[in-house]
Amino acid sequence: MQANGAEMLRIACILLTEAGVRVCAPVHDALLIEAPIDELDEAIATTQSLMREASRIVLDGFELGSDAKVVRYPDRYMDKRGEVMWNKVMNLIGGASVSLTCVSETHLPASR
Repeated sequence: MQANGAEMLRIACILLTEAGVRVCAPVHDALLIEAPIDELDEAIATTQSLMREASRIVLDGFELGSDAKVVRYPDRYMDKRGEVMWNKVMNLIGGASVSLTCVSETHLPASR
């Protein structure tokens, strides 16, 4: 099952890049994308559509849905598991620490 999930993300990244969506990174079972604020809703819709297409390709026509969590400027994406390291690095370079406020990702549902 994990191999299928990895393949769906790989194909989704290819499709999204070819469609002009800026993929920042895969994050476990999710994709982190960026877009100008006025194009964000369209980029999210395109991402979810192409993630469904990737699932159809890998799963012989079966379509998986996804959900989206959005972070808009001035908020930032941060995974709570990385908060301690982020604060350590920011303190080392003289920046301020941050508190976790939100998470942004578009991801496939958890495998069962």
